[in-house]
Amino acid sequence: MVKDLASAGGDDSGASGPAGGRSGVRFLHSEAAPSAQRLRLGLLLRGLRRRADLMQKDVARRLKWSESKISRIETGTFNPKAVDLEQLAALYAASCEESERLRESAAHANEPAWWQPWKGVSHPYLEAMVSCEDLAVRVRSYEPQILNGLLQAPAYARELISRGRGDQDLHEQLWQFRAERQRRFTQDAGKSFFGVVDEASLLRPVGTAAIMLEQFEHLLQLMDHGRFHLRLAEQSNPRVHTEIGPTTIFDFDEPMMPSVAYAELFDGSVAYQDTDMVDRRMQKFDALQVASLNPAATRRRLHDLLRTYPRS
Repeated sequence: MVKDLASAGGDDSGASGPAGGRSGVRFLHSEAAPSAQRLRLGLLLRGLRRRADLMQKDVARRLKWSESKISRIETGTFNPKAVDLEQLAALYAASCEESERLRESAAHANEPAWWQPWKGVSHPYLEAMVSCEDLAVRVRSYEPQILNGLLQAPAYARELISRGRGDQDLHEQLWQFRAERQRRFTQDAGKSFFGVVDEASLLRPVGTAAIMLEQFEHLLQLMDHGRFHLRLAEQSNPRVHTEIGPTTIFDFDEPMMPSVAYAELFDGSVAYQDTDMVDRRMQKFDALQVASLNPAATRRRLHDLLRTYPRS
């Protein structure tokens, strides 16, 4: 199920944002959500339509399409065919350069994703989130209960996965998917991660003492990596306000692609594309980051916690 939970005005309402407007909050469960690549294509087409001073119903009438088809193309839930792109480009009076960009964007949207081998075992909403992770140049994350998947050491991740659905074989496949996701992000020099780690997630053991020991050492190694910037949100600090809840913000390096926010839940995910809602989450995250321990103090706290677990 992909369900609209809220809307900040329909596409033709005249609302506009940094990328020409966006709206909607979606609860994602069992259906594939828009991939970042399809979202990018949809935003390019929406920008050209608005420049042509056309509403969705105008395009539907001229091309004899349904308004639903145009909406699904622009929101990334439907990948247009080559002939569709040609008709839209002609209607919007797109330049040769713009038409070529549309074709390139469509080609990227049609490319098989690297996670295809895991498509039978991973949740569709997770694939949508990972597509944003792939395209983003910066990821900002706060998780109040467990560590973000990009920060999890092998044993910690395996322990969490083992608590979920399925048998041991499924758990192993899910771990391999997470490991590949981590590898790709870590090796991409164009990406950075800014994370606020809640102290509660470190004080609550996941598995054995050996697992937590490995996890603390892994966090320290990531901080040495140079592109992982971690701060610790202390439980005892009254200035640390965590009402934002689990939030991951994806920032993209192109003007047409606005930031997207996700909140991963127990049985699904909430995707925020509404401009105001995403902006509020950005502000709350930045405030939480400032109130948390700086990187040097975070490192010292991690060393303190590490010493509470005796080495065998």
